[in-house]
Amino acid sequence: MQRDQNQVVKLFERVDSMMKRNGGRCLTCEKTETMPGTSLPLQKRGREEDLAEDEKMQKKRREALRPSQDPSVTHQLSNSVWKESKERIREHAQGVMVRVQNKLDQCDRSSATLIDYIRTSIQDLQKKPTQKIIIGVFGQTGCGKSSLLNAILGESELLPTGTLEACTSVIIQVEAKTEDNNYRATIDFISKEEWHKELKCLLRDLAEPEDKRNKDICKMAADKIKALYGPGKICKELIAKSDCKIADLLRLGTKSFSHPQASALSKEIRPYVRHREADFGKLYWPIVKAVKIEVPKQKELPENIVLVDLPGTGDYNQTRDEMWKQMLRDCTAVWIVSDINRAASEKAAWEILDRNMTDMVQGGECTSIAFICTKTDDLEERSYMNSEELTDEDLQVSNNSERERKCILHRNGMAKDRVKEKANEKYGVKPLLFTVSSREFWSEKKLEQKDTEIPALREALKTFNDSYTNKVASRYFSSAIGILHLIQAPTNIDRSKLHSELTKKLEDEWKNLRQNRLRPFYNQLEKFLSVGVQKAAEKCVEITSEQVKVPPGKDGRGYHQTLSALCRNKGYFRSKDGETRDLNRALAVIMQDSINKEFNNLFPNTGKTGQSVQEKINEFSICSINVSEGYSKPEAMTHILNFLKAKEAKLKEKAHKDILKTKKDMYASIEDTVKEEMIPGYTEAEKQTGPGSMEEKIKVLKKHAESVKCTMFNKAKSKILNVFNQLMNQIEFDFKTTLQEAMAHALSESTFSMDVSSEIEKMEKLSDDHKKSILSTE
Repeated sequence: MQRDQNQVVKLFERVDSMMKRNGGRCLTCEKTETMPGTSLPLQKRGREEDLAEDEKMQKKRREALRPSQDPSVTHQLSNSVWKESKERIREHAQGVMVRVQNKLDQCDRSSATLIDYIRTSIQDLQKKPTQKIIIGVFGQTGCGKSSLLNAILGESELLPTGTLEACTSVIIQVEAKTEDNNYRATIDFISKEEWHKELKCLLRDLAEPEDKRNKDICKMAADKIKALYGPGKICKELIAKSDCKIADLLRLGTKSFSHPQASALSKEIRPYVRHREADFGKLYWPIVKAVKIEVPKQKELPENIVLVDLPGTGDYNQTRDEMWKQMLRDCTAVWIVSDINRAASEKAAWEILDRNMTDMVQGGECTSIAFICTKTDDLEERSYMNSEELTDEDLQVSNNSERERKCILHRNGMAKDRVKEKANEKYGVKPLLFTVSSREFWSEKKLEQKDTEIPALREALKTFNDSYTNKVASRYFSSAIGILHLIQAPTNIDRSKLHSELTKKLEDEWKNLRQNRLRPFYNQLEKFLSVGVQKAAEKCVEITSEQVKVPPGKDGRGYHQTLSALCRNKGYFRSKDGETRDLNRALAVIMQDSINKEFNNLFPNTGKTGQSVQEKINEFSICSINVSEGYSKPEAMTHILNFLKAKEAKLKEKAHKDILKTKKDMYASIEDTVKEEMIPGYTEAEKQTGPGSMEEKIKVLKKHAESVKCTMFNKAKSKILNVFNQLMNQIEFDFKTTLQEAMAHALSESTFSMDVSSEIEKMEKLSDDHKKSILSTE
């Protein structure tokens, strides 16, 4: 008997161990299914088991909320339990729909059209969203950006770092993956044709006479050629090497690496993202477009977050620059990284923000800006105390280690105040502020981990991720409950009256949407765009002249090459240290500034303005019909209306995505149109060579700007109005056709019958529980 008891105890210990490894989930010997679009295994369980699971979750919550001696422990435990509860709730909801799908397979096929419609709706529901939250990270060379990202990721040796290496303009994005535990990098290269075209330009820059050279441009050209081909190479040797590894990479287009260790992957990608003179001839960054790094899912990066290193300096490449602009417009949040010693005064960091603010907000979807001051541990406390006239009494310290920590924290507070004051002064905003030390995060010699604020940045990422997953889950519950109501609606009722009322309501709402909600927006756009066109045309030549003239204090001889590069790059030039000259942007800004306020009102990235396109679309509804009177079975009719309400909610969500994309396209079209109209001028100016060619280039550009100033901005206006008109037509088409199809299926004469009343009850309870769990973790 004792032996049997021991065996039972050991068995339970093994089960406990297995359950811990399984994340606390119940174990079962039944066959499991993987849900479409996910990797979540779902057991075929009955209602009794679901109720038992609910009771377990409730018990855990009660235990978590039980008073503790340490309030912080109670809070952390409570949050972790609610987080687990949310995941369980979502799994249960998906399980309910899988079981409904299984029931559909056993139904009579006499109502095949309706059953197939329901089945397709469930399959669409189960697809995993592909969209992710993009966090753009900006910073100058040497500001500690790579070390910062490594600390956030919990990998000290993932992104290459080093004081002897220079940053390049290669875009690096990092995200979590689910396939395995390896670290993977995918490197995208520019095309062979693009590189050969760029190589000719680089050689032309280096062939310029000494008196016309720009040192920055020539160094950039030499660095690119040396990086790829080694020092001392001439044109013939470059052409002869067309069959080398460089040609192979250009032909392949992509190259991938995979390693179980982050440090091994870092070593592999270093030649593709970093510049070091000691490695000339073995570097490939000049032909790299972007690098995508995937880390194991269980690491510190939440699964729906993408961190993107967007260099503000480095060599210019047209493909990378276009990708950079598009990535910027897709950023939900932007982090500006700067050395703490220069946080408030560093010109480059603020210029990045100045130059790109409208692209991020009016032309993008940014809802959050944060300033991150790095290297906070780089401080000599006595020197700092003298400069700030501080005493040990002021800091309330009694020993050296405490003094060091308090000085760091004091400077952190001062830096935050200065950055906050400057941001408020320049933009009227109060950005998020973080003062971090990546080195101290790993060593903890001077600071505790929380003082390094790396945990705070991780928490910020989790907040973004939780907000995203909560929205996805809410949409899931809405659609799932709507589908269940469609299934539950009885067939033995007279649906003709409801169909007639809904058809008329749809026609009325559709006309109202078009004439009274969307059409006035078109008229508003046309009105303030016309004002912008007039202002831009008036200042066009003046701005062109200002942008192309020799800058004060600059050598006119070196500027000749800068102007040539600007013409060759179709209006854009960026030096290696980040100095930018962008004629297209400068011309477009006049028109953009004239429409920014109204654009914000019509297309806000977050919140309500009372005047936005989305708010007017949200007023649309055909489900306000009163079915409590005049219908023999009002409850049955309510099922149909609930299904249509869910369809409307889904349509409004799609409209939101379409509006966001369209408003980015509209805003970008101003600069794109300016560039298109100015290209003939750039081409003609580039042809000017020989003595006096710089003056001729300037003259050509000013003359061309004069000739196109009236038509150029009117074309931009027409493009914006055309794109918006297409958006209106698409929204109207989506609402009308989708709801007509939904009504046709919901109100069709069918013999289909299936009782899902218990599933509706279960799903509504899960939806309520999910809402409570969200409130409990906020």
